[in-house]
Amino acid sequence: MKILAIDPGKKRIGLAASDAMHLTTRLLPVLEVSGLGESLRELAKLIAAEEFQKVVIGLPLNMDGTEGEPARAAKAMAQRLRQELAAKHIACEVELWDERLTSFEAEQRTRQQGVAKAKAKAFLDSVAAEVLLEDYLASHPQESE
Repeated sequence: MKILAIDPGKKRIGLAASDAMHLTTRLLPVLEVSGLGESLRELAKLIAAEEFQKVVIGLPLNMDGTEGEPARAAKAMAQRLRQELAAKHIACEVELWDERLTSFEAEQRTRQQGVAKAKAKAFLDSVAAEVLLEDYLASHPQESE
């Protein structure tokens, strides 16, 4: 089962993908946000083209587990993506996953790899999506079987 991970943001949407066996993950180019509707159409095209069977969207909960505006926006995005996929007859499950600390982990990774700060901003969101995906896969080992 190929999985697409999404790290939603107001300006950019970070993307990462797993292979079907969940042995590897890869960064995908960030999607520049030009409006939710257009972003959802672009995501639906990507999901269909890459034949993803599941999408995992980062749910940015507060550290105490409560929901703020970003979490509500992620939930709304998940619901609208489900509707977009259904309207286009694309069979793909959409799930939300707690993404607390993924941005911190992504920043740590880019720093450890010696990525220049200017370049790091260009793909930091996709690195956060990859961290989210790795966390999800580690919590769901049976899905790769």
